[in-house]
Amino acid sequence: MIGLEFFIKFYSAHKLDNTVLYPGVRETLDALKEMPMAVLTNKPVRVSRSIIQELGVSDRFRFVYGGNSFERKKPDPMGVDSILREFGATPAQAMLVGDSEIDVQTARNAGTWACGVTYGFGSHRLDEYPPDLLVDNLTELIPHLSVASADFSA
Repeated sequence: MIGLEFFIKFYSAHKLDNTVLYPGVRETLDALKEMPMAVLTNKPVRVSRSIIQELGVSDRFRFVYGGNSFERKKPDPMGVDSILREFGATPAQAMLVGDSEIDVQTARNAGTWACGVTYGFGSHRLDEYPPDLLVDNLTELIPHLSVASADFSA
């Protein structure tokens, strides 16, 4: 437990040393500000919320969930299922955007659409786990979504 405590303390202090928004992310979040969005990551929730806050995009997400928010982590669909219930949405109305095969598997397990990005931690494995849509820059996602037709609970 000492090693884990050290890691959490160190990571909390240095979480933004090499963490930045990829090109196009802020612009895409701004363009989709009327669309309900959430974060589901396997990182601890407290650190994840802090990162999103410090990157200046926390106001774009209605919910932020981490690896310790649910009984089971991605690729289990538990987190996505919970988010869908909170949004009052069906799987067909949702898309999970991620950079790894875990994200694609999570989307498949939850019955949602999957968008992969060609950059990030696990993007090299997306050939083995192809998403429904693959983008090089998140701005490429915008034309594939219909903000006007999104019908989610507030």
